[in-house]
Amino acid sequence: MAQPNSSFDEYASLTIANYSDDLRDNVSNNIPLYAFMKAEGAVVETDGGTTLLENLDFGDNPTFKWFDGFEELTVSQGDFATSANFDWKEANVNIVFSERDKAINSGKAKRHDLVKGRTRNAESTLRNNIGAALFYAGTENSGKSIGGLQYIVADDPTTGIVGGINRATAGNEFWRNQVVDESADSITFSATTMQDSMELMWVRTARGMDTTDLFVLGNTYWRFFAGSLNANQQYIQDGTMKKTGHASFPYYMFKTAKVFNDPNCSATRGYALNTNFLKLKVHKNRNMTPDSPRYPAGQRATVIPIDFMGNLVCGNASLQGVFHS
Repeated sequence: MAQPNSSFDEYASLTIANYSDDLRDNVSNNIPLYAFMKAEGAVVETDGGTTLLENLDFGDNPTFKWFDGFEELTVSQGDFATSANFDWKEANVNIVFSERDKAINSGKAKRHDLVKGRTRNAESTLRNNIGAALFYAGTENSGKSIGGLQYIVADDPTTGIVGGINRATAGNEFWRNQVVDESADSITFSATTMQDSMELMWVRTARGMDTTDLFVLGNTYWRFFAGSLNANQQYIQDGTMKKTGHASFPYYMFKTAKVFNDPNCSATRGYALNTNFLKLKVHKNRNMTPDSPRYPAGQRATVIPIDFMGNLVCGNASLQGVFHS
């Protein structure tokens, strides 16, 4: 069945389709944590599957042994690996035009303004919701949204089931993230103690060459860290991110890690992240890209869906850390 005012639908579809890559970049590049993870290669498109599986190496090879001469060696292989599974999480926003909208905006310039306005609105909606979800505790929206940093890098890592593994169970201590908090570590976070706290976290989250590469701080902790620096120290702008077309956010360096602020992070919370083992995995066919127009039965409207399907996954919790009061 031919659609009324089909030229409008064709114009809108082509405009949004041509804009789809820009739309995705404009969303991701305006979320600090997303942008920095993307620059580190930690935003990964992936295929389907019932869940997102992460293989975990939780122990050394048990066959290692110091020996002398003809002493018998250990050849029986024990368990040193397991898997964590993370559920797919889905989100959707729709660009909607009624037949009335089409009639009123039938001129080319008006069509352009309407399509651009609705697309920008969808873009900002995605940005706001995904940016917030990256810090979620996994219980928001009845558990249907992303299990964010408060879920994977918990304030109390001795409780809760993360990726199907119970952190409270004896033997699963390897799956607990690191914590620096005022009470347990006898620290009062301030501009004079913030760097010492980060140094402590650096030591706790280091394993050989595996070290923190991102510190993301809430507003209060960001001000503490910035205030602790020499007045002559400059912000660094990420040249790599600029060259690849990503947004550029100001950041400092602490050792070899980037330190930046994300307003979605609670003001008195910060995270030390190792993105070799922390990824945002997104389905390659549902990575904030517009789909074909739909025409709802019983309504005089055109709907262009934009979908997201993915989740934050972790391959080593012990190398992630959280600061909190």
